[in-house]
Amino acid sequence: MRSLPWCVAGSLAAAWLLPLSRAWEIAPDLGHAWVAPLLIAYLYWERWDERPSPRATPPLRASWWLLATALVAAHGALRVFLTPFPVWPAVLGAFTATLAAAALAGSWLLGGRAALRWIAGPLILVLAVLPAPTFIDLHVIGPLRTLMAGLAAEICNLLGRPAMASGTSVRLAQSWVGIDEACGGIRSLQACLMIALFFGEWYRFALARRLALVIAGGAAALFGNGARVIFLSLRADAGAGAVETAHDLAGWLAMGTSVLLTGWLAWRWAGYRLPQQHRAPRRAPAADGGAAWRWAAIVVGCFLGSEITVRLWYARGAVARANVPQWVAQLPTERPTFRREPLSAPAREMLAPDEFVAGSWPLGRDRLASAYYIEWHRGQTARTAPFLHNPTVCLPFSGCELVQTLPPIPVTWSGGEIPFFAYKFRRLGEHILVAFTVWDPSRGRILTASDTNRWLDWFMWRWTEVRDARQHQPAQLLAVSIPWEEDAPAELHALLTRLVRPASED
Repeated sequence: MRSLPWCVAGSLAAAWLLPLSRAWEIAPDLGHAWVAPLLIAYLYWERWDERPSPRATPPLRASWWLLATALVAAHGALRVFLTPFPVWPAVLGAFTATLAAAALAGSWLLGGRAALRWIAGPLILVLAVLPAPTFIDLHVIGPLRTLMAGLAAEICNLLGRPAMASGTSVRLAQSWVGIDEACGGIRSLQACLMIALFFGEWYRFALARRLALVIAGGAAALFGNGARVIFLSLRADAGAGAVETAHDLAGWLAMGTSVLLTGWLAWRWAGYRLPQQHRAPRRAPAADGGAAWRWAAIVVGCFLGSEITVRLWYARGAVARANVPQWVAQLPTERPTFRREPLSAPAREMLAPDEFVAGSWPLGRDRLASAYYIEWHRGQTARTAPFLHNPTVCLPFSGCELVQTLPPIPVTWSGGEIPFFAYKFRRLGEHILVAFTVWDPSRGRILTASDTNRWLDWFMWRWTEVRDARQHQPAQLLAVSIPWEEDAPAELHALLTRLVRPASED
């Protein structure tokens, strides 16, 4: 029985951390989140002598087992959606709330209100390691990005550096500085929220002071990131390389400054003293809490059972799709005349590719072919990235004009036929032919974007991914362009046929 509490606590922590760690790995704004479990563990360790004694637990009523059933059912239902969609804010929040409810219910059974207070306090830090709800991201974070771009442009103008804000970017004489590149979507905001919640709980501030500390932490994050945007905008005159060199250092300085300001304010409000511990005398336990611990062990055991079942379910789906024919694009990288084009760090962060190769090579008669090939293997990035970053989107932004949409170019290979969508563009008075495809290698067909605006259709699409055990949405994007001539479509067809090869030949 002595080891049972530690087993239950450790298993509950594992059931919570396993899904959330995937979200922390994917979401750039949650790169700090791994600190939260350490801070929570520290708060429990510091207050270990304050833990209440177990109370006598009478035989559990049927309502407690109904609650256990509801918690286990909710955990399983939410967990199957978190596997393919690990950063779905609503589901991730509901999943965390389910595990927190299990912890709080078990603490109430063990020690009543005193145990509930002891368990609940440190858990407040969980709020800082969840992605921001979509509403807040659209109506708070988005406008803040635009505001910071405008502020950075105004300050640059005051300092004699001509600049103009355009959405979330700053246009300078030599280059652009995007707010996503400069401050990563205000990454320090949630880090400061975590620190504010930690200090509020550590010092056991009253509710009003905790709220004030959270607001102050948000203001400190905005100040630090605003300074970072301005600094990188001023550095942009030295070229894109200067911005990239200072990017990470400026980010760490901004976050460090914001966190230190938040911590200093909490320390000042506490009178520059460490927290005073409440050493309440412990009473002899009336019972060992056996019934309560057994209830908690069953619930947490079912949580782990759900975790294993979900992983087996998606593993089965991966095996079932292993026999789909695969192809790869082989650009002529071995040629001495092939000129590689690297992927910039901001573009790599937005696209998150698993494989990327791009470059150009001569076709003869002063003509160049250009191409890029991207593969996504894991996660759901391919659901959106190929449709936000393909020639029909990127070329118009770079100054090209769409002249004509042409019939698709079918490319036949040993596994079937791949349609390439073809377009004629005008760039600086010259015409180019561009063709690209977005391919779903797990189904062996074109990958299409989900363009529905109806919530039910959107949800059913996600349910289809769960039903088909599709944890990952792989994709391939191959785009090729050549100068326009009368026989350009036939020439591009022949070029694509040479580039596409079965994966077994790679």
